[in-house]
Amino acid sequence: MYDLNECLKLALASTTLKRIQTSEERTKAEKAVAKDSFLPSLSLSNQHSVSTGRVLDPTTYEFVTNKTVYDMSASIGGSMTLFSGFERIHQVKKAELGLRSAELEVERTKNDLALEVTRLYLEILMDKEAVEICENKISLLRGQEELIARKIEFKTATTGDQLNVQADIMRAQVERSAAMGELDMDKVAMCELLEIEDWENFDVTFEEEDIEPRLWNEDDVLFQARILPQMLQKEVAVEQAKRDVRIATASYWPTVRLNAGYGSTFSNARIRLDGADYSFYDQLRDNMSSYVTASISIPILNAFTVSHTAKARKYTAKISELEYQRTLLNLDKEVKQAIIQVNTAYNKYQILAMEVEKGTEALRQTEAKYNAGAATYYDYQIAVANLFQAHAERSRARYEYIYRAKIIEYYSGRLLE
Repeated sequence: MYDLNECLKLALASTTLKRIQTSEERTKAEKAVAKDSFLPSLSLSNQHSVSTGRVLDPTTYEFVTNKTVYDMSASIGGSMTLFSGFERIHQVKKAELGLRSAELEVERTKNDLALEVTRLYLEILMDKEAVEICENKISLLRGQEELIARKIEFKTATTGDQLNVQADIMRAQVERSAAMGELDMDKVAMCELLEIEDWENFDVTFEEEDIEPRLWNEDDVLFQARILPQMLQKEVAVEQAKRDVRIATASYWPTVRLNAGYGSTFSNARIRLDGADYSFYDQLRDNMSSYVTASISIPILNAFTVSHTAKARKYTAKISELEYQRTLLNLDKEVKQAIIQVNTAYNKYQILAMEVEKGTEALRQTEAKYNAGAATYYDYQIAVANLFQAHAERSRARYEYIYRAKIIEYYSGRLLE
């Protein structure tokens, strides 16, 4: 038996959330890539070659004939972009926004999972209550069937009444079968969400909740709803679009790069001026060379690519802002509708609760009249149908109100508290 808190814990440990959290880790790596772009690049190279015939000695730039020449060169070099129109700064800022969006996606998924688990949890409870209502109806009708059977023996009831009550029992059994089918389907859906294989033995505890009116402050709920993860994600998307504009316009600026290197060479064809061998380590020391170069690239004409790209991204940023404003308007409408719906559900439940009380009394009086012979089985049949219909509608209204209240908690950011 699982209560709601246990179901929520299982959902928050599911593969669905882990996948979103993995995406967050990937975004962290992308941010690291953007930040590390400020670091210089460094590379080490080593080249070996063997040549025969008429060969150019790479250390003296003189030709050597009739000799096998072995030469080697090694170097280490690096480059660094000193300035690129602040493009990399904007790339880092955009990456930080991407990480923030990924973090918000995790929180949004948690809230959505919690709401879906709560919905299925209440659906299962309502299905169980529907089955119980059907079983109570069957039990009541079976008792009436036994009473009618005794009445037939004393000639105070007809076989028609007996056939009618048996037909009512069969209809109630069909209703119970349908309710059990709904219960099984909701249990399967819940177990799939919680990643539980044995759905047949899965069950939830019945938590009695008092249905009391609650006053919802529309402005407070709307304020909290505007800082929900999905709303903050929209704000982040607007900022990301603005960063894209800055990244595009950074291409108008010149790019300044610095390159530096250090290396040496060796050749077995080289000899000293006095004809002595030139050792490996002596050549490496004497042939050492280094360089430092600075370059600047100034964009003049690039087929207006930068201009068109910047303009397109400005339009994208504007669209993103308009979508965010539209989302705020939709959110305002959703919150107002949610408050109206929860209040309507409460009023509906109160009316149906009174209807159950009246139906119970009506059945008691009708049953007494029928047993005394002052009413027909048809009258009794209508009273039974009305009472259990009221029970079923009250049950649905009860769980609808609880769920609508949970939706308000969702908008208020308190569903997982």
